[in-house]
Amino acid sequence: MTGLLISVRSPWEAQLALGGGADLVDIKEPARGALGAADPTVWSAVLAAVAGRVPTSVALGEIRAACEPQDPRKLAGFQYAKLGLAGCRSWADWPQRWAERLLVLPAGVTPVAVIYADWRDAESPRPDDILRRAAEAHCGVALFDTFCKTRGNLLHHLEPPELARLTSAARDAGLRVVFGGGLGPETIGQVLSLNPDYVAVRGAACRTDRTGDVDAGLVRGLRQLISKSSCSGRPA
Repeated sequence: MTGLLISVRSPWEAQLALGGGADLVDIKEPARGALGAADPTVWSAVLAAVAGRVPTSVALGEIRAACEPQDPRKLAGFQYAKLGLAGCRSWADWPQRWAERLLVLPAGVTPVAVIYADWRDAESPRPDDILRRAAEAHCGVALFDTFCKTRGNLLHHLEPPELARLTSAARDAGLRVVFGGGLGPETIGQVLSLNPDYVAVRGAACRTDRTGDVDAGLVRGLRQLISKSSCSGRPA
C-alpha cells in the first residue's frame, strides 16, 4: 500500500501529522524553498516528538546553496535525507560533487535522489541523468517533486505517460519511488495507479497553503483517500 508522507516544520506539526495517520514524517522549512532545511534544533525536537513511531526524513536544501556539510551526529536519527540539485545543470562534475556531499550521511540514513519535474526552471540536471547517477551516490529513493511551488504541480510538468516512464526507470535502478510536487486530493488519485511507495504532501495537509499549519483532519482525509484507492485496486 502507498504510504503518506507529511512534511512538517515543528514538533507540534509532527504530532498533528501522526494523529492524522502519516506513515512517514519529513522535516523541512517551506519558507526556505522546495527543500528548505529547518534548523538542527527543529530536527532534534521533531525526532523526539516522533519517537520512532514512523520513519523520518530530512531536507538539507540545494547543493549549490548548502553550507558546510552537517555534523553527521545530528542526522543519525533519520532514515532518509534529501539534498537537491537545483542550479547544478551547468556543472560538468555535478555527479561527483553530489556523491561527495552525500558521503557525510551516517550509516542507516538513505540518500534520496530528488527529480524536479520543472528541471529547466530549477536549472537542475535532467531527470534521466539523475536516475543514471543515483547508484553512484548510493541513493535508495527517487523523489519526483517540483522546485517552484507557484507554477504548477507535478502533473503540470510531467504528463502521466512520462511520469510512468521515469517511475519505471527509477525502479529499474533499484529505487523506491515517492511523488510530491503540490499534489492534492484530485491529483493524488491520478498518480496512485503507478503504485508509488509514498505520496509526499505539505500544502494539501495545511489549513491555508504550504506555509500554513498542518491540520490533522486534512491529513486524515488524505490517508483515507489513499487507503480507499489501495483497497479498491484503482485510483480514487
